[in-house]
Amino acid sequence: MGCCASQMTAAEPSMQAPRPLRPGAPRAPQQPLPTLLGSTSAAKSRQQWGEGNRLGGADASAPSADELRKRALEAAERRVAAPPGVSRQKAAELRERREKEELLGRLTEHYYRQKLDMPMGLNLASVEQLRKHWDAVKRDTA
Repeated sequence: MGCCASQMTAAEPSMQAPRPLRPGAPRAPQQPLPTLLGSTSAAKSRQQWGEGNRLGGADASAPSADELRKRALEAAERRVAAPPGVSRQKAAELRERREKEELLGRLTEHYYRQKLDMPMGLNLASVEQLRKHWDAVKRDTA
């Protein structure tokens, strides 16, 4: 007996599970997509759109690909040089730390490929010392 004195057992569920569709079996008809109230067809609405405005003024001619690439590079350099919300001093520290990590990475990879041990105090060196050491290593391998 089931729950609440019902006559059904767990093996006799009252609802049958939906059967998977067989290939070639008829499907239910598809309903049409709803339309938005107050909208017209897409073709009519596109015709009402204007040309839009180009940044830089109405008389600005289309810049060349090289000019666009140059502008993007300058903007990226400005963002890296002075990130928003960071003081100039902190930005300089971050830039120096990034350069030090990059030089240490290059030196680590060089010594790994040469199957040599890195010098002991290399992690404690300043950026200038690392730069000089990297230049000397490049000269010796070239």
